[in-house]
Amino acid sequence: MTQYTDNDTSRSNRRKFLKLVGTTGVGALAGSGTVAATLDLETDTLQEALVVFETTDDVDLLADLDLAEGFLGFSQLPIGYALFTGAQLETVAGWDEVRRISPNAELEWEHDDARPDTRAKDVQEGTGLDLPYTGENAHVAVIDTGIDGAHPDLEDNLVANWHWAGDPLADEGDLWIDAGLVNTDDVGHGTHCAGSVGADGSASDGEYTGMAPDVTLTSYSANASLTVLKAVSAYDHLLELQHSGEHRIHVASNSYGAGPGDYDPYDPLNVATWYATEAGVLVTYSAGNDGPGDDTLGQRKGAPYTLSVAATHADQSVTDFSSRGAADGNHDRQTAYENVVDLFSGVPEDELGTLELNRPAVAAKGADVMSTLNPVQPLWALGSDDELWYGLLSGTSMSNPVAAGCAALVIDAYIENHGSAPDPMDVITTLEATADPDATSDLEGPTGTAEYTATNVGAGYIDALEAVKYAESGQLIDFD
Repeated sequence: MTQYTDNDTSRSNRRKFLKLVGTTGVGALAGSGTVAATLDLETDTLQEALVVFETTDDVDLLADLDLAEGFLGFSQLPIGYALFTGAQLETVAGWDEVRRISPNAELEWEHDDARPDTRAKDVQEGTGLDLPYTGENAHVAVIDTGIDGAHPDLEDNLVANWHWAGDPLADEGDLWIDAGLVNTDDVGHGTHCAGSVGADGSASDGEYTGMAPDVTLTSYSANASLTVLKAVSAYDHLLELQHSGEHRIHVASNSYGAGPGDYDPYDPLNVATWYATEAGVLVTYSAGNDGPGDDTLGQRKGAPYTLSVAATHADQSVTDFSSRGAADGNHDRQTAYENVVDLFSGVPEDELGTLELNRPAVAAKGADVMSTLNPVQPLWALGSDDELWYGLLSGTSMSNPVAAGCAALVIDAYIENHGSAPDPMDVITTLEATADPDATSDLEGPTGTAEYTATNVGAGYIDALEAVKYAESGQLIDFD
């Protein structure tokens, strides 16, 4: 229990600190596999924290503190990172420009022949379309453990292999270095996810081709240990290159989380993905592996401007591990999205309704997904099916890049026929509107027993072919 002093300013700052940090900041973060992260006002021990400000210029307020190792201010995001004493955190909490204070928590990777199921194979073959689409016009960033840049299925599509290499509080040195065509993935998780998006099938005679085999790939490698700082920094770097015209990312794939919890619009990573959305990037997320209970959707997966993906078996039935939404929560994306737009436009939060979407967007295969791995990566042994360059893995970590690859096909078709990239929200609403809400209706004895409801699978099982038809015609489906 925090003990208040007789000083009114101190008492006010401490109350504001509790409001800014929330319960997850003053106790262990929820979710198995995460590292407990706390912030304490009573200690002189230095603590890692990220501070969300109103504007990027406000981050320079941190220079007024006698910070032991200085601070990192991002170039595109209104977020600063530093090591703080408890007293310094209390001071920061008193600044009017501060929106949220967050511990630098560790995030968890959510892993526990999808092309025909999603009909991405039909899109690649041009079935029922004017042209075949393979993702050639689309660019996907995979923020993950890294990538085997020399993998025969990935090397031709990989244009940037950014590896976390810097000290965030050092005076000099880049935080991200392009490692080229080398293996930056000590685990295999990111290589597997990248393959589901855009493996070209070279090492399997096309058998294990990804959803968008001609897509352009960029990797951000956090390696085995991903923290909020690394993920936010990846988005800041991505946006810096986006705004300078050095690349044009259309989709960002994120297969990680920190367990269930409520959506917080001022969480540093949620701020980062909002800024990415505003820059034309469609952000996809794994729904989380905390099912089958109700209201277990990951705490950053309720952002109404992102595409969160539930996981199914090969027969399209819902897996037990796939996180669920809340049956009595908000399932209306438009309402939550418009409220978030108003919030970031300056409308006070207490004047708005719900900001959270309490359901996944769509479902895709997430159990026993075959994708790219390198035999030197630990997950290859776990998922090996006697394939030298591939392996089977399960989790919403696997269903997410399948959906990200399908989104890339929609974007590819739209650009090919209409010359410009579509709005991320129009792609999301089209993927939802064309998803199959009754994918298991004709099955006898499906592997999973959960019903296809909005709580379990959102709009239904993703259907790349139907979505691409709308993109090809230029008639993407919006909220109306």
